[in-house]
Amino acid sequence: MWGGCYAAGRLPQPRKPPLPYNPGVNRFPSTPDLDLLFRPRSVAVAGASTNVDSPGHDYLEAMKRQGFSGPIYPINPKADTVAGLRAYPSLREVPGQVDLVISCVPAPAVPELVEHCGEKGVRFLHLFTGRFSETGDAEAARLEQAIARRAAELGVRILGPNGMGLYHPAGGLSFRPDLPTERGGVAFLSQSGNNAVEVITRGNARGLAFGKVVNYGNGLDITPGELLRYLADDPETTVIGGYVEGVPDGRGFYEGLRAAAARKPVIIHKAGRTRAGARSAASHTAALAGQAELWSTVLRQAGAIEARNQEQLLDLMVGAALLRPPAGRRIAIVGGGGGRSVQSADAAEENGFEVVPLPHAVRERVRERAPMLADWVGNPVDQSILAGSGLSSNGLLELMLEGDHYDLAIANVGEDWFFGRPDAADRLKHACGRLAAIAAASPKPVAVVLGPTETRNRDHRALVDEVRDDFVARGIAVFPSVERAAFALGRLAAAAERRRA
Repeated sequence: MWGGCYAAGRLPQPRKPPLPYNPGVNRFPSTPDLDLLFRPRSVAVAGASTNVDSPGHDYLEAMKRQGFSGPIYPINPKADTVAGLRAYPSLREVPGQVDLVISCVPAPAVPELVEHCGEKGVRFLHLFTGRFSETGDAEAARLEQAIARRAAELGVRILGPNGMGLYHPAGGLSFRPDLPTERGGVAFLSQSGNNAVEVITRGNARGLAFGKVVNYGNGLDITPGELLRYLADDPETTVIGGYVEGVPDGRGFYEGLRAAAARKPVIIHKAGRTRAGARSAASHTAALAGQAELWSTVLRQAGAIEARNQEQLLDLMVGAALLRPPAGRRIAIVGGGGGRSVQSADAAEENGFEVVPLPHAVRERVRERAPMLADWVGNPVDQSILAGSGLSSNGLLELMLEGDHYDLAIANVGEDWFFGRPDAADRLKHACGRLAAIAAASPKPVAVVLGPTETRNRDHRALVDEVRDDFVARGIAVFPSVERAAFALGRLAAAAERRRA
């Protein structure tokens, strides 16, 4: 479908005719496998700086803190050491083989750096360096294309320009010293560097352990389509997320996306959907942003899941990474008071789930333990009617998950109720500990809803954060509202059904 739109000219076009250079194509027989990009044996940083408040210093510190196991070569003609490492006046002077060069030099100095990379047999050049085509300046764009052509002639693959590059804890790579060191199977491709940092930071706080993260910037050579094709077959990657403003390789992007989505969940946040967003994207990364309807169709036909904002992106990635795909659409809902129960039922049904009434077998089990509730309680379970009955929403959740009447569950913690009771902290921690154990042991996916800390009571805020951290440490998927949980579960269930079909 994408190829047809591209040929017909309905995809957004560049602001000027493209030069003959064709990005994203295997342009020479010595093209290295991308495994070497993520696991280089050695790295040089051109433009390494003694200024601790500079990117040329950050990359060195980031690799050291991530435990990069190979040689790291700072390139600085005016310093003997940088960040405690021996510095070299130029790449030519480095004594050993270099697999990856990170460029922090100004744009006019990049052509010479490319020549040095060719002389040294460098396989990958990451251009953190910016101020190329994203500026809208014709001369800067011509320089970018000239660099691409010469790199292709020399057998040097380019990541970027205008991108922060790679975060791969297992390979010891990072573009910031403060990023987590945990290793996992979540991959993320981002056209924006700051967006990549936000997703890593916020996602890690919700239990996402990242594997390969790439901020590819302008996507001059190594494109998002090529990266998606690589991640489709990457055994380390189980879930793929992406932030896209526009793509330099329409057909390649669609084919890579389709290949990846056929094997694992792929969630794409397409930004620049509006006229104002498209203008901003063009000045940000020279992106070819497009119409919302066209992009939604492309993502759907490729089998990817669309996110419309960062919150949806994170919710979908959390659900895909931490929850098993449900076998069906029958949902059990527990916890919260009467209003929350009604809202939960609405959210579930609006997102394609069947709120199945409490089955006879479960109702009879309730009758044995709390006769007064047997003909009153239902699905969703209203926590407010359970007080004093000897039966909790956790107990009902266990009963509902035991049989084959439900395929998945949403469990509302209902923390506000606990705050109104004596010994609130002990009660809440006990209830959440039991809920976490139930969710971890269940073969059916259980999403936990724990509200945001929107209260002026500092003790309550600290308590909710502590409980949330405990859920995350146990690998439980936690959402800040039932609406966001139902949305993510609904989109993931639909994607799983498409893959099975």
